[in-house]
Amino acid sequence: MLAGITSQTTVWAQESTDSQSTADEWADWGDFEEPEEASPFTWAGFVELAAGTRLKDDTSIGQRTTLQDARVQLQADYALSASRLSFRGDLYYDGVLNSVETQIRELAWQGNLGFLGEMGRKFDAKLGQQVLTWGTGDYVFLNDMFPKDYQSFFAGRDDEYLKAPSLSAKLSGYFDVANIDVVVTPQFEPDNGITGEYFSFFSPQAQMNVAPGFRVLDKNEPDSAEWALRIYKTFGQTELAFYGYRGFNKTPMAADEQGLPRHSRLNVWGASAVKPLGPGLAKAEYAYHDAVGDSDGNNPLVPNSQHRFLVGYEQELVANLTGSVQWYMEKTVDHDALIANSYWPQYEQEANRHVVTTQLMYRALRQTLTLNWFNFYSPTDSDGYMKFRATYSPVDDWQVNGGFNLFYGDEPHTFYSQFEDASNVYASFRYFY
Repeated sequence: MLAGITSQTTVWAQESTDSQSTADEWADWGDFEEPEEASPFTWAGFVELAAGTRLKDDTSIGQRTTLQDARVQLQADYALSASRLSFRGDLYYDGVLNSVETQIRELAWQGNLGFLGEMGRKFDAKLGQQVLTWGTGDYVFLNDMFPKDYQSFFAGRDDEYLKAPSLSAKLSGYFDVANIDVVVTPQFEPDNGITGEYFSFFSPQAQMNVAPGFRVLDKNEPDSAEWALRIYKTFGQTELAFYGYRGFNKTPMAADEQGLPRHSRLNVWGASAVKPLGPGLAKAEYAYHDAVGDSDGNNPLVPNSQHRFLVGYEQELVANLTGSVQWYMEKTVDHDALIANSYWPQYEQEANRHVVTTQLMYRALRQTLTLNWFNFYSPTDSDGYMKFRATYSPVDDWQVNGGFNLFYGDEPHTFYSQFEDASNVYASFRYFY
């Protein structure tokens, strides 16, 4: 009996010890805080210093500096239950203009419209300031009629600044037959083109490059809305898209009766296709730019209508080296009428203007170094534009960039050749926070 009692007591004691150990373990768990829920608010950004200089003097401008930025960008997002608010804003000192500038690149609400019912679930919307783009070309835009910033592009700022923002409403629908995007911009948003602030341009009147720093007068600035449409669908491995645009020429290529620049009415219709082909990717795009105010091509104050074509191909040539080539053509409608009525027929472009682009992109040092070489060459104008950019980012916190923009050509009035004095080298340092 004593042995049995002793044995049972030992068991109870063991069970008591085990229970106490388990309780202690649970007590230890109490020392850990409950995991915090992910914050709906996230933010990031960068600071950047950038500088650039001409390779030779431009007597029309009077200074060699082409880029002198001290920039801060803030990015912030706030997640709602089924949508989000996003912000991208830049504050920077522009040493070329000697001024402090701000740019809101994005301030928008984006979400699904499911709260409108079953049909609403098929639609997404994005409302507010935003950067928009579509089409297939590399640095060549046929159906993409959203605003561009060519001054930033030529000066060596990051490629993100080539696409300028606009205050727009974008509605996207997803259906079995096809997907659709509709963009409405209530107030016309022009390109930030070459206006003489950073770079000079050829003037037919002066028969030389000028840099007047002009702006379009309010009376010549459209106050109507722009409409853009894309319908797209993938068939097998081929993505087809159809486009429409109703608005105005993004650059003030037209003139009023006093010869002052203005934006003329423009409608654009087009299509594109992208398809894997062999070891690479093939693409084709077409657009008809309908000059509404010059249907016969005999109004010298309005640019003629054009057919625009693009064919391209890209593939990985060897490990980490990608190459691409594009052929682009502008076919001017009623070119004979244009020449017959032009004030300066000797400076008008050819009826069929061709441009060939080539690109080589190489990534090295475990993808921390990117070398990007891009060349535009027009055999009809005998001119071109060569871009080179090197980006080195060994860690996530910072990035160094450097490169050049080189313009060349035989005649001073052709598109690329007119910017020969704008050829420049540049460098920048960016720190992410």
